[in-house]
Amino acid sequence: MKDLIQKKMPTKKIRKEFKEANPKEVRYAIIENFFFGFSGAIIVPFIALRIDIAVLTGYMLHYFYISKVINRPKYTTSLAKFILFPIPTAFGGFAGYKIAYFVSQYLTQYIQ
Repeated sequence: MKDLIQKKMPTKKIRKEFKEANPKEVRYAIIENFFFGFSGAIIVPFIALRIDIAVLTGYMLHYFYISKVINRPKYTTSLAKFILFPIPTAFGGFAGYKIAYFVSQYLTQYIQ
């Protein structure tokens, strides 16, 4: 079992890549991927509540980030593939889901 886990996620290699990585690039990747997850998650609550302006804004924000993600250089390191993309994106998605609730509450009160 331990051998199987090491084949899927090479932790020694990730630690080595992290030490060699430029801290500014790591921060930028974390922020960019967080907002990518965030922008994707805020759309669903707005669709469910039928708040059209929020849905339009959410789609515009999300497709802006999709164009950034698609047009950036492909991640080649294990650090980027296993850490810098999935973890900040998941946290961003969760934050988007939570914040969209509060924004939708505000918009619902504002519209009525």
